[in-house]
Amino acid sequence: MADKIDDILSSWNAGRNALLYGPPATGKTRLISELFDALNNPPESQKGILLDIADAETPFSRPEQEITIPQPIKVVWTTFHQSYGYEDFVLGLRPEISAEGTRLQPWAGVFLDAALELADPESQYKSVVIFIDEINRGNAARIFGEFMTFLDFDYRDGGSVPLPLPLRQLTYVDGQSEEIRRPGGKVATIPEGFTFPKHVYIVSTMNSVDRAAVPIDSALARRFDRIEMRPELDVLADHWELDRDAIPVPTEDNWETLTPYEAAYLLLDRLNVAIASDLGPEFELGHGLLTPVLASRTAADETAQPVEEKEAWRSLAKTWDDVLFPQLEDRYSGRPEQLMDLLHVDTAPPAGDYAWRLRTAKGGTVEARTLAPVRVSELDIDVVKRSFRWLTR
Repeated sequence: MADKIDDILSSWNAGRNALLYGPPATGKTRLISELFDALNNPPESQKGILLDIADAETPFSRPEQEITIPQPIKVVWTTFHQSYGYEDFVLGLRPEISAEGTRLQPWAGVFLDAALELADPESQYKSVVIFIDEINRGNAARIFGEFMTFLDFDYRDGGSVPLPLPLRQLTYVDGQSEEIRRPGGKVATIPEGFTFPKHVYIVSTMNSVDRAAVPIDSALARRFDRIEMRPELDVLADHWELDRDAIPVPTEDNWETLTPYEAAYLLLDRLNVAIASDLGPEFELGHGLLTPVLASRTAADETAQPVEEKEAWRSLAKTWDDVLFPQLEDRYSGRPEQLMDLLHVDTAPPAGDYAWRLRTAKGGTVEARTLAPVRVSELDIDVVKRSFRWLTR
């Protein structure tokens, strides 16, 4: 994931915004939240940042690549959702009651406030970075409105074709706008013909498989450099301290000897290959879905102790029941045969019980072409082992 940080910095250096996209649990929000913290700590971010995902305590360090956007940097976090609007992001009008009556007072949203921050001669900041999580959970085209133009650096101050802010909601007197309320109790005005500052940067995340999300249109998408976040099996190998080169290819001779971590690693690999083939790579399962599978626990003396193998299998089964399988059901909604094929329902192990089977009517032998409900975590441990090991094939 360290190269993703470089991609974001390179986009900013080139006068572009960055959009991280991919399936859930691929580390998009975690990555930008760590970047947010790093940029919010000026002494640590003077010479750039480097992400080491294997170091949970201090994942960021100083790299060779410099942060070349002007510093100090102000960072702002926001999350788009269905109720989020233009009024929150650009400019809203709120009623204000005074002795003279009620009037609508302009309030700056996140994007406009970034411009006002850099236009404030008393501000210490020279750049503003806006972090937008889940950019496609809201109606992004409506949220940006006409300010979508200013995502393009060419139309900002110092660009090839600088354009004035189109804020027709404001009243101007003698070339100066009425007062605009800002977060923190600040007040600002802007002159007619004011151009958007150059050094406002955006990094955002987008879930590629969320059916409830609003797809971002091409006019918005082309104003971002798209950075794909894919499932990373190596993250799981590091998390469980697996030797990647020692993980076997499951065969007829060795599948019954797989450890719970090898089985989980190979299981995610097989599922994602199948999902990418059936539905497309944007529907793959993120590696973060399997990180709850326990590898160690803190002992009374504060040292990390490996969990017992049986506990690891139970942890994998519970993660499957609560996290992984619901994701599979969502992706294969309306495609029961493909899901049953994925689970090897018709090709179960030659001996022993298997977790996934067809549903049978009580009091009869009629089988339906649908899965029987099952909580794998409640099955006998031998069935859990056999089922997950077989599923890697």
